[in-house]
Amino acid sequence: MAVSKKSRCWWFVQLLENLPADWRTQLHELMIPGAYIVHDRDTVTDDEGVEKPKKPHVHCILEFGNAVRADTVLQALPASFGVLFCKPVPNKVGAYRYLVHIGQEDKAQYDLSEVVDMAGFSVNLSNVMNVDFGDVYQLITELEITSFSALLALLVEQKPEYLDYVTAHVNLVKSFVSDYARHTL
Repeated sequence: MAVSKKSRCWWFVQLLENLPADWRTQLHELMIPGAYIVHDRDTVTDDEGVEKPKKPHVHCILEFGNAVRADTVLQALPASFGVLFCKPVPNKVGAYRYLVHIGQEDKAQYDLSEVVDMAGFSVNLSNVMNVDFGDVYQLITELEITSFSALLALLVEQKPEYLDYVTAHVNLVKSFVSDYARHTL
């Protein structure tokens, strides 16, 4: 069933068993910006209350250059994927959060490193992870970081989800690190 609404961002779900063996390669070769994750640890509770594993499946977000209809999305996907339905993504950050089940403690938790971004897809990871100045403050004071360059190096190597926040608030963070360094040295 095709949705008549137009959107730039769409997503679909498909069981791995219904995808061709080289689905990852085919998806990347489309050169459509997007992100996907394989959910292979999800469970479902049956009528008797017994928790059973769900079949492994892939969640995929695709972002087009302009607003398109569902039929355009489905036509862009290889027929061998067997995808018959897709939905518009109302909020890209929220969709990305769903990929790893952030805020859904009753579901299997996935790591951000399990999400595969394709063809230049971009999402603000600080927004995805709800990073704010309090998180940056805690990191700086706990690790006694007294240099902005040291902070950036640490973020690149260990906390990439903080980078979007810090780069959007350079003056605030730089001033804090500088003041913190003056008072701790």
